[in-house]
Amino acid sequence: MNPNSAGPAMSQKIFSMNLGVETVSLYLLCCAVADTGAAITGTALEDKWNGSRSSLEHELQLLEQKNILCRQEAAAGGEPVYQIADEKKWA
Repeated sequence: MNPNSAGPAMSQKIFSMNLGVETVSLYLLCCAVADTGAAITGTALEDKWNGSRSSLEHELQLLEQKNILCRQEAAAGGEPVYQIADEKKWA
């Protein structure tokens, strides 16, 4: 579960935003990770992502640009953690 929500992380709005298949796939993967209670990190996503690390990073950037994911910088050299933003903030 998403720790900021009582229900699942996924919003149906993602399907009406005219995003690419890879972008939607990564969003769904982020939701699956969040629903397990794990942190959404590049490492957690890369373990399940079928593409390259560079394609993963590209799709993460697209989700950030659309305000779907919010990047939280990690302290002391750790990796960033992403949070799924409220759909009202999506662009």
